[in-house]
Amino acid sequence: MIRLRATSFSRLAVFGILALMLTAMGCSTAMSPRPDARSVGMMSTPSLLAEADKVWNQDDYPAAELYYSKALERSDLSQAVRAEALSRLGQAAYHNGHYRQAREALEKAANLDLGALSDSGWELAYLGTLKETGNTERLKNHLKWTLEQKALPWPVRQDVAVWYSGYFADKGDDQRALEVLAGFYKQAQSDADRAAFERTLRNATKNWEEGRLDDLAKVATPADQLRFPYALVAFERARRMADDQNLWPHAWRTMRAVANSPELVDRTSLGELLASYEKDFGIPRVGLVIAVPLTGPYGQVGASIVRGVGVAQWQLANTGDDVDVRVLNTANPGWVKRLEQLPESYSVVGGPLRGSEFKRLEEGLPGRRIIDTRAVFGFMPGLGEAEEGDDAWRFFASREDEVKSLVQMAAGELGIKDFAVLYPREDFGRAMAKIFYKEATPLGVHIRGMESYDPKDLPSWNNSIAELLDVPDDFSENKEAPLPLPDFGAVFVPDGWRQAQNLLPNFFFYEGEQLIYLGPSLWSRALDRAKNIDEHYYRLAVCPGAWWKGSSGARNLQDALRHEGLGRADYWVALGYDFTRFAARMGVLPAGFDAEDVNERLASAAAMDFSMAPISWNEEGVASQELYLFSPRSHGKNLADPQKLKAGVKRATERRLHRAEVYKERMKEKAEGEQ
Repeated sequence: MIRLRATSFSRLAVFGILALMLTAMGCSTAMSPRPDARSVGMMSTPSLLAEADKVWNQDDYPAAELYYSKALERSDLSQAVRAEALSRLGQAAYHNGHYRQAREALEKAANLDLGALSDSGWELAYLGTLKETGNTERLKNHLKWTLEQKALPWPVRQDVAVWYSGYFADKGDDQRALEVLAGFYKQAQSDADRAAFERTLRNATKNWEEGRLDDLAKVATPADQLRFPYALVAFERARRMADDQNLWPHAWRTMRAVANSPELVDRTSLGELLASYEKDFGIPRVGLVIAVPLTGPYGQVGASIVRGVGVAQWQLANTGDDVDVRVLNTANPGWVKRLEQLPESYSVVGGPLRGSEFKRLEEGLPGRRIIDTRAVFGFMPGLGEAEEGDDAWRFFASREDEVKSLVQMAAGELGIKDFAVLYPREDFGRAMAKIFYKEATPLGVHIRGMESYDPKDLPSWNNSIAELLDVPDDFSENKEAPLPLPDFGAVFVPDGWRQAQNLLPNFFFYEGEQLIYLGPSLWSRALDRAKNIDEHYYRLAVCPGAWWKGSSGARNLQDALRHEGLGRADYWVALGYDFTRFAARMGVLPAGFDAEDVNERLASAAAMDFSMAPISWNEEGVASQELYLFSPRSHGKNLADPQKLKAGVKRATERRLHRAEVYKERMKEKAEGEQ
């Protein structure tokens, strides 16, 4: 029970203050006439309570505080009546700004009848008094207590949740403001409770200031975009954009996504509101450009991308999303001119695949370049001289993404801190070697060796590997002598899979079976088509990739392709499929848009189920992709298993050490026999 101090002021003083206040305020037609102290004192208890209830129901809090305070001086009140009078006195005092009196009355009411805590009015007044008196510790404890009290009526619990959300938002703790709502929502016992909570929050968000909505909208991660409460914050923010013709397409996408979210219960009312806006402003049509080669050496890749685009477009049409796709063949010299002639509503471009084609989009005077008038998302690991997140964007894994994924697994999960690099002396190999050094060093690892080889001189590759492993010059004279273990545990080989099949066996010739071999995504894409691989040389090999046919997103894509009779899925099909759905969520960009307009939409657009590895963007518009890691297998590839790799390194190392020990013993015996 709550222990209360005796009041430090007299009832006469309270009455005098209230009487002066009421006199100063005057009487309105909505309020009862003010009796003087003598007339109140002469009223019977039933009459006094009836009058108190009357002004209470009129929200006349000054009069209610007076009447209930006088009623509580009577000795003929039942416990139940006294508890209710104390609760109402406390609430009235809170509304009148008398926080000390409010807290005392509210706590007395709770001590007299714990049922007072099951009233939203009591709860909100009590929380308000704690806030106004700066009692943060009591507020913290009361939140914890409320979360634990499953017997409290659901309407009370949701009102408390909304109050605490506003409290944390006012303090600038936007993350906590939404987390407290999510925490209560998870405790809802039924869909009816969840729907009621959704309606309560929606009504609350209508009164939030623009600044609060904007701040809270930034908190949601892509995974939370369609969940309570984040989805309703996004919905209200989008609803307020709807009147702006330029913003309506994007607002419509957000509102539609939320209204269809399986994470929410009360989708009907959201759909009805959206329908009313659609009636007034129409359903936007998104124009999307796909710029890929359809003929020439890369025509098959472009055709696969377009196949994925078609599946996504069909699915979007079935849900009411009207996406008009224009495919431009970048193998045709006139494709850039055709792109320039398209209406401004075709504001998002996917592609091209090659840096030489992307460079054509950068040509022209500043402000007249195509990348200045369209949001171009290159299907490339880099954008050349263009600034990512400002001039253009990326919908593709970067080389940094590849290297980071490899180093993080090798260093973090396998515990390898020493690396080496063997790279071909050509542009790709040199670039990847530099990136590996740049990305690995900050992670606390060491590059113990770096060696190159002539990609056109295959016989010389063996010598380069011998140099990297520090093989003694007299190795060929005594091949039985064990070689010393290298001072690194993993080697990065940035070359194609065909070249790797010639390189890795040479490492084994020099007893390198205990090394982890790290390759680029080129290996992964080649392994999708590879067969009859000799696993002996590749048991400890690892490469990154954005496509894994066993993921849930990949299986969903394959089901969609099968349903339409469109063959098998692969990485390029997934790229077209995911980009089309992503672009539809971006919507039509406003006329004269800038990079900030695009960057603001990226997080919400990326909040979808990818069929390939998910891509995310930071606030500056720089993309990163969470790549899968694979190991070659006889049938192609499997997801890399760090524990199996670690065990494989241990076994191979023990075998090498054992061979060295056997050789040492044999040499010892030989020496003793010669004596």
